[in-house]
Formats: sequence, C-alpha cells, structure tokens
Amino acid sequence: MIFREQKIQLTAVNVLIAINVLVFIFKSFFGGENGTGVDNFLGLNWRGISNGNLWQVFTYQFVHAGILHLLLNMVGLWFTGPVLERLMGVYRFVAFYLIAGAVGGLLHMLIFPGGSLVGASGSICGLVAAFSALFPRMPITALLFFVIPVRMEARWLGFSVVMVSLFLLVTELFGNIGNAAHLGGALAGYAWVRFCTPRFRVMS
Repeated sequence: MIFREQKIQLTAVNVLIAINVLVFIFKSFFGGENGTGVDNFLGLNWRGISNGNLWQVFTYQFVHAGILHLLLNMVGLWFTGPVLERLMGVYRFVAFYLIAGAVGGLLHMLIFPGGSLVGASGSICGLVAAFSALFPRMPITALLFFVIPVRMEARWLGFSVVMVSLFLLVTELFGNIGNAAHLGGALAGYAWVRFCTPRFRVMS
C-alpha cells in the first residue's frame, strides 16, 4: 500500500478560523461565569477603551457569544476569504479584515456607547462587501434566512447586507445584534476596494 502525505495548507483564512475556534473553546471552559471574563477583557466596550485597553478594537472580532454565532461567521469567512486572500496577498488581506472589523466596532460604540460588542460579523460583512465590489456580476447562491437558496449576482448580496443592516439599525429590530458593526464593516470593505486597491477591481 502507498500512503500519500497530505499537508494542510497554512493560509490566513485557516489561521483566522483557528484563532476564533480556540478563543471560543477557551471562553467556554475558562472564561468565568457565562464567559463574561473573556467578554470583558477581549470584547469591545467603552469602559475598556477608556481604561487603555485599545486592543479590544481588534480582539473583540475573535470572541463569540455562542456556537451558532461562531459558525455563521466562520462560514462567511470560509466562502469569501480565500478569494480575497489570493487577490490581496496575506498581509494586505489580514490588515483589511482587522480594519473592517475595527471600523464596524467603532461605529457600533459611537451609536451605542453603553453597550459591548463581540463577534467577527463586522469583519465578515467587510469581506462580503469587498467581494461584491470586486466581482459584482458573479453568480452566487445565498441562503435567505439561512435556509432558502437564492440565486443572484454578487453585487446584490453586498447591497442587501448594507440595506438590511441599515434597516435593522434604524428600526431597532433585533437590537441584540450588532447591526451598526455590520454596516460599518460593509462600508469599510467597499471603501477599501473602491479607494485603496483600485487595481484589484474586477468589473464582471
């Protein structure tokens, strides 16, 4: 018998997913009551920022409230991240990912200064918006309500993320969801492609 050695490719997307999973496991077992210790230290909140915990702008992106929260964000990262990583390069991609999440987190804090925020959703919305801007006419299948498959061009997915986030933010529906972070991340993702990386733009 001949065994072929399969090597796991080390990519930024794989590393980001691994960090998110490891933080979730640590929070589940060692994060204190209901994980509040990890949330207070790594999650984003004005008390922490005012005390000099500036790392929270980035670390909150790796903390999740539950397994479904983690799963949905990692699926989004898995499907949009590899294409953008190959296009941008590792370092530019990681910087883009973190900055989109930071912009989303800061917008959330400006609108809801008394709250706290965890999750990679702002970063993922940035990836989705960037993907939509780069490949606007690419046919994709999105899951409406995470169940119903809908065929559309990529540009409509990015547009939907922005409009739904804005609608939920204005109407205050699902107030426990960081809609401001989603909106901020998506706008940052589009701005990055539109103004910072024009050579990567693909029209069709």
